[in-house]
Amino acid sequence: MDNCINNLIIKGSGNSTGGNFKTVNIKGNGEIEGNIECNNMKVEGGCTVYGNLEAKTVEIKGSCTVKGSCQATDIDIQGSADFDDDVSVGDIIAKGRININGNFNAEKFHMEGAFKIRGLLNSGELELKLHGPSEAREIGGEKITVKREARFIFKRLEKLITPYGFNTCLITDIIEGDEIYLEYTKAKIIRGNNIELGPGCEIELIEYKDSYKQDENAVVNNYKKM
Repeated sequence: MDNCINNLIIKGSGNSTGGNFKTVNIKGNGEIEGNIECNNMKVEGGCTVYGNLEAKTVEIKGSCTVKGSCQATDIDIQGSADFDDDVSVGDIIAKGRININGNFNAEKFHMEGAFKIRGLLNSGELELKLHGPSEAREIGGEKITVKREARFIFKRLEKLITPYGFNTCLITDIIEGDEIYLEYTKAKIIRGNNIELGPGCEIELIEYKDSYKQDENAVVNNYKKM
């Protein structure tokens, strides 16, 4: 990607067959009918990529759909993003909504909003502030923090997620990590070194190595020390 010299710029509405670019800048609505590789991609409006996306940095202000896989060093989302295949990223910061039909791997994942991941969610550092119902099949990481915001803070988030109402929780089968703090989470198994449950949790089984704390408003069927 460092050797590419051409830029792709779409203003208003337009399309491209894809390719290798230095910068991709879309202001309005753009369609890319193929795979795309670039150093930097910025979307202000809407974009659909009918292929795989590989980039160093991706910035989305609006909405973006990727029909293939996605690999990036940094992703910043303010709005909504849909990925039809696996996503692999270094750091991702998101405010809004994310939908991933495959697996999701990140070094750091900071999210304010709601998400649905049909595969595995794996992140070294995972910080979720829930503004709507969210789910992943399994979650793994070193430090995992899940909290629910009491009220909508960002008006943009409110417009995106209000149809879900206030039934805001995280649903998953298994969570495994070193340091785990959870609020409003429903899971079959939580497994980790140090586990703390806040309010609104419904867990079938806790397996902990070093420490375990539970809020009085959390429901746990069984727990044991490994």
